[in-house]
Amino acid sequence: MLNMSRKETEVIGAPCEYTKQDSSSFDAASLRILDQLSLIKGLVRDIHPASSLTRESRASGSNGDAHFIATHVLGQASTRGAVHTSLALNTDATHKSVSDQILQWPVFEQLLSSLQRFPYIDFHGTEAYSYLDDLLTQSEDLSSRSPSGPPWKSSALINIFTEKVDVEKLVEQFHQRVNIKNPILSRQLASQYCQKFHENGLLFNLETCLVLLMCALGAISMDYRSVIMSQSPGNIPSLAPDLASLRLGHSYLTAAEKRLGAAISTVNTLSIQCLCLAGIFHMYSIQPMHALRMFHAAGISLQNLASTRARPAGAPSQMYSSLFWTCYKSEREILAEIPINAPALREPGMPNVYPQPPQAASIASNEWAADEEDSWYFLLSEIALRRITDQVTEIVSKYIHAEIDLPGSQSVQQLIPIVAEFEQQAETFRENLPPAVKFPDVPEAASTEWKQYSRGRYYRLLELMHRPFLFNAIHDPGCSPVVRSLAEKGLQNALRYIQHSHICHRHHGTWLQLRNELKEASLLLAASKTTWLAMPRGWEAGIAKAQATFDHWSSEFPSCRTYSNVFRKLAESSMTRHGVDNPMTYG
Repeated sequence: MLNMSRKETEVIGAPCEYTKQDSSSFDAASLRILDQLSLIKGLVRDIHPASSLTRESRASGSNGDAHFIATHVLGQASTRGAVHTSLALNTDATHKSVSDQILQWPVFEQLLSSLQRFPYIDFHGTEAYSYLDDLLTQSEDLSSRSPSGPPWKSSALINIFTEKVDVEKLVEQFHQRVNIKNPILSRQLASQYCQKFHENGLLFNLETCLVLLMCALGAISMDYRSVIMSQSPGNIPSLAPDLASLRLGHSYLTAAEKRLGAAISTVNTLSIQCLCLAGIFHMYSIQPMHALRMFHAAGISLQNLASTRARPAGAPSQMYSSLFWTCYKSEREILAEIPINAPALREPGMPNVYPQPPQAASIASNEWAADEEDSWYFLLSEIALRRITDQVTEIVSKYIHAEIDLPGSQSVQQLIPIVAEFEQQAETFRENLPPAVKFPDVPEAASTEWKQYSRGRYYRLLELMHRPFLFNAIHDPGCSPVVRSLAEKGLQNALRYIQHSHICHRHHGTWLQLRNELKEASLLLAASKTTWLAMPRGWEAGIAKAQATFDHWSSEFPSCRTYSNVFRKLAESSMTRHGVDNPMTYG
């Protein structure tokens, strides 16, 4: 295993303790990603968002710009020229950059004023609203909103398969399609539970529950290779949902739920794994509020353990850390979009809660050993990119909200050097990814889900860091050429995210993909109504692809209809084309 210094192991926000073993078991790529993640983490930790401005201010004898960034953009005091921001995944800041918040920009307020608003109370106790009815839909019985119910619901009873060959096939699909991205369960342990299942049958215990959940996810998940093969240049695929697999998956889930109650009252690795897998299943079936309840329950158990620096008996370090991270990021991704309560898990405080290299003794000498190592690379690179994203989100959200509250109080010009630094970090991150997660640019297809998810997050990060310039350019046709150019870079990356996304691919992040596509398409549509922004080539095809995605999932996910309502309203609206001397008011 890797023998690393304390500084080298602090790659993702908390020091990790690695067992001192022979590092020859890892190739050069694994060592390089650790070095580069350490570099990226160091950049994010040590970057002073006002550093460029501070240097300029010292040269000019003024500290006004640095004070502006520290006070108005970061909301923190500057000490010795450095501004330190939290490295936590800030749910509150992240929420300010998601779909609902963008749709409340002044330009969208005007265009969407005739649409229904769905009110709710956020976790601060503040009244909020959304044009998307996810929360309402997920709080009701789906059958009450559609006479036929969801497509997987059938009046005919579907029996689950319990024969060994059937169970082994579904469990294998679970490992290949689901666990490989969130490795919370080792193959060895899964095999042991399956063997007990074959010997004892459908018992009412958590071991049986776990096997049933693996089968449910194996049935409902899709083979990524078939998704890639279905894509043909110039065509928009429209694969119908595999209803038989959907119904089979939900039948396994129903059987598992009858045994899931014990996971609520028990705090051990198995109970947390069951709750986490149940949450992942609900994400695959696009039921985010159902998933939130599962991740929250799992998080409470994990937080109890983290608070006492305990760990479930028999939990390997790699498994426990992967389980912690999966629950941590899954719950916060949902709450960032729909902030109805505080997350169960706080920022990691234990020294070894982040994913560590797979233990050599726990990896069998077979074809899956390399996949387990690659899965580790993917987790670490995802965490590192999330760190950069969180830093960018903090700056972007505070700038835009301050500008909305008091128009003209901020100077977008002062963000230019900061964004340049962030852009350089993101590029450095991408250049040094190992082969397992190194992705190509669109239109080339990403050959694995690891590469696909990393690419999507990367494009969204680039759009996010250029969003202040897009906000400024949309609302002010008199913006400077530099701001206009940076705004157009944001539009280019918004389009790239849509181009990179698959219409019919069912995965853990399908719901988040739908909301992200709505967000990126809305920015493109708003910009298209102006006369002073150059639209990226192919943006109309991107808009058509986003609409096709909403249409594809609308029968299974009723809220997609409200997504489409927003989408069509923006496309149909006629915005006054403002002259240079007549900026759109939003005060």
